[in-house]
Amino acid sequence: MRFPDNTQRHAIVGRTGSGKTQAALWALQKRDYDKHPWIIIDYKGDPSIRKVPGLIEIGLNDRIPKQAGLYVVRPFPESDDEATHEFMMRIWERGRTGIYLDEGYMIGRFNTAYRAILTQGRSKHIPVITLSQAPAWVSPFIFRESEFIQSFHLQTPADVKRINEFIPGADVAHMEKYHSYYWNVLDFELTFLKPVPKLDEILDRFDNKRAVRRWAM
Repeated sequence: MRFPDNTQRHAIVGRTGSGKTQAALWALQKRDYDKHPWIIIDYKGDPSIRKVPGLIEIGLNDRIPKQAGLYVVRPFPESDDEATHEFMMRIWERGRTGIYLDEGYMIGRFNTAYRAILTQGRSKHIPVITLSQAPAWVSPFIFRESEFIQSFHLQTPADVKRINEFIPGADVAHMEKYHSYYWNVLDFELTFLKPVPKLDEILDRFDNKRAVRRWAM
């Protein structure tokens, strides 16, 4: 099973409570935030994200960080749309910065900055992890441009239909809790995944990686 490299895009979808956030954090801890900055865009103030050790809080008007590490910005829906767009454009201009977006629906279907990151981000070394509980309502570029698409249980017909357009053979409407389909677009390979490690273990991995980086410095 292949995991995304540090230029690739990974879309993760599933209804609320299906396990997608924990899987996304598991995927994030495998990325290269010990070598390049990764920015978490956390619209919901997710409690699991708040537990990640070593997060550095930044604002939408701050400069895009150059130093390696995990950063978090927490926009307000709608009222911060313009500032979020400008923030993402600065990431696009800067390059070499990872993005973890905790809900693709909140960024809007027509956010041109995020579309530019999705379509041009690989050449600019902007890897992306995008989560959504409503795949039918997010920009289709999230799926068209992702090299890896992971789906947990979905129940609305529109969401099931959208994912079936991109993951052939995945029965996402009938799944056990915390299990997922993992579609590797590059190799045309579909894998059925059991639940990822428990949250405490994932958080420990973040902490261990952070400790190794401090020791190396």
